[in-house]
Amino acid sequence: MTDQQIDTSLLRWFRITDGITAAVVMILAATIVAGRVLDIEALKIATGGAGLGMLFCALSLLLFLADPYRRLLSKVAYAFAFAAVLLSGVNLARYFMDLELVNTFSRLDVGGFQLALLVTMSPSDAIMITLIGLSLLLRDVSFKGFRPSELISFIATLACLMTMLGVILEIDTFCMFYACAKISPVVGVAFGMLGLATLCARPSEGFVSLLLSQNAGGASARRLIPSALIIPLAVSSVRMYVFRLGLPEEFGMTFMVAAMMLSFALLLCWNSWSIENLDTARQRAMLKATQSERRTRMVIQQAIDAFIAVDADGTIKDWNQRATDTFGFLREEALGKSLFELIVPEKLTEGAIEAIKEFLSRSKSTAPSRPLESYAKRKDGVEFPVELSLFPVDTESERLMCAFVRDITERKMIEQRFKEFYSTASHELRSPLTSIRGSLSLIKDLWKNVPQTAQEMLNSADNSLDRLVRLVNDMLDVKRIQEAQLNLELVPLDPVWVVTTAVDGLRAMAAKAEVELEVMFDSVAIFTGDVDRVVQVLTNLVSNAIKFTPPGKMIVVRVTNSVDAKRLRFLVEDQGPGISPEQLPKLFNKFAQLADGQSKLGTGLGLFISKAIVEEHGGVIGVESSVGKGTTFWFELPLTPPQPIRTELKSEALQHLDIEA
Repeated sequence: MTDQQIDTSLLRWFRITDGITAAVVMILAATIVAGRVLDIEALKIATGGAGLGMLFCALSLLLFLADPYRRLLSKVAYAFAFAAVLLSGVNLARYFMDLELVNTFSRLDVGGFQLALLVTMSPSDAIMITLIGLSLLLRDVSFKGFRPSELISFIATLACLMTMLGVILEIDTFCMFYACAKISPVVGVAFGMLGLATLCARPSEGFVSLLLSQNAGGASARRLIPSALIIPLAVSSVRMYVFRLGLPEEFGMTFMVAAMMLSFALLLCWNSWSIENLDTARQRAMLKATQSERRTRMVIQQAIDAFIAVDADGTIKDWNQRATDTFGFLREEALGKSLFELIVPEKLTEGAIEAIKEFLSRSKSTAPSRPLESYAKRKDGVEFPVELSLFPVDTESERLMCAFVRDITERKMIEQRFKEFYSTASHELRSPLTSIRGSLSLIKDLWKNVPQTAQEMLNSADNSLDRLVRLVNDMLDVKRIQEAQLNLELVPLDPVWVVTTAVDGLRAMAAKAEVELEVMFDSVAIFTGDVDRVVQVLTNLVSNAIKFTPPGKMIVVRVTNSVDAKRLRFLVEDQGPGISPEQLPKLFNKFAQLADGQSKLGTGLGLFISKAIVEEHGGVIGVESSVGKGTTFWFELPLTPPQPIRTELKSEALQHLDIEA
């Protein structure tokens, strides 16, 4: 029986009860042995052999419970069980076979102590110890689901039950096996406890597992079995009491039959009512499951993406209508066929087989994976790009890999057009912009006495040209980020030189805005970075701070160590109006603009690009702000061991950096 079908609380209760029962019997057996060895009459409640045999069986059971997986303690437990069987076997041979060797052994005297006092036992005790010992020895033996240890334990428990019935009903001749095999009451109770504990030693397996089942059968067994034991015992005791009162035998017999019929009728009615409730609950659960499955099936069939489910061998188990539209195979044609033969390109087959097996063996989460891009083929053999979202589903018999598959042919065509557009922007726009910049510079140099109006027009044209160049550069940076082609040249850098370079390039802008720039170094540790890109990030953050800081205020650029001292932290602190909390999560999005009236003219790409650059370095970037108190942008980059450091820029491109939010 699987763990899902067993009531875990009952299982835990059975195991605890088993351990307590074995411990109680062990203490009783040790008391009996001590009484024989020390010659204490009050403790001589059974023969020494019976006490020693029970002690061996109880120790064996306790060790099995402590180590159920056949390790060292289990080996010792088997040794105790074998010793119990050997001891009882010697006594049975002495009683029933009259072997001289056994009789001689039982008459041995060790240090004045007669060995017979400790090893001899009655035939009934020997039979019981033999049964329980064999049950323990055979606990791991099974023949096609049949466990002989359970049958042996059941027989031993039944024999003890007969003894207890004889005691309760005061029938001295009530015995099992032979007239000489009567079990004493105390020993009978002890053997009964030991037999039940042995029968329940593995409650999750065999017959006892039925009692722990969460199904209707388990519920019925838990009601009927105790009742089947208690009711006859109670009714028989009353009948015996009536008989001893001197009432007619016919009255006692009639009372017993009527009481038994009424008791079992009530028991069956109660059990039927309980089963009816369980069955009703099961039908409701099945109805809900069916409705849920129907809804799930409807959602899958109506999904805008193709849905495919396969097992570990790649056999297709499910296929929706959209999959038919995408690949050209009808559901009937696809089910039961190999995914690799049907829709996987031949060049990808080997990798797909390994990927499915690895996914099903390692994936624990049932949430869809991140989208993956690959290729598939249609019924006509044409290959096309697809996007996959994978997730595992556990059924009653197996684990399936499910996938939503989307044809991304059109998306790839659009991406290709964007690439062509970016390429055009890079080559076709930059060339004329460079020519215009050169022409404007030439006009300024040649035209000495420029009228005021013309000078303003030239300055406006120059500023617009700068903004257009920055916009082109931003678009190219976004393209590189989206294609993961930022291509950083990571080298050891001096934070003093990097920060000074970025800030000095913006002092003219700060002076024009009447804002003071101050640089503070709490740490000058060497860090790893791309010099141009780090200066670009600092330029973006400081220029933003200048634009949003009122005249007469100060901006502080601070360098310090991170909290874990593994990275260098750069902070840009302004005294501007601050940013509202609901706006903070949006700042690093593409084309982000503040919605609270603080936005300045810009592309909205600067912070997005800065975030991508920092994360490409393996760092982190963030912002802290309080409305009316100012804003602090910060980023952290990994430290590096001392090495030769770069103190120059790679290119002249920094003059066109985006300095707008």
